[in-house]
Amino acid sequence: MEVKIFWQDNCPNCSPAKLVVRDVMEDMGLKVKEFNVNDVEGMSEAAFHAVMGTPTTIVVDSDDSEIVSWRSQIPSREELIDAIKN
Repeated sequence: MEVKIFWQDNCPNCSPAKLVVRDVMEDMGLKVKEFNVNDVEGMSEAAFHAVMGTPTTIVVDSDDSEIVSWRSQIPSREELIDAIKN
């Protein structure tokens, strides 16, 4: 399982979303993959996951298939922890 967050510099909700995701992942001893949608790698990954807005947080399985996502919103700490544990 892996968590990906998609963000961009001019997004007012992206910094708070990154803080929540980083905090949860650090507490769980896991790493988060962060993608700036304004660079080539971020744009490519966003297209693969059909990300249309930021911030977007996606939990994927080992096949890179989406398990759950929060699109254009900030997940709560509890929601993210529940998604990762299940």
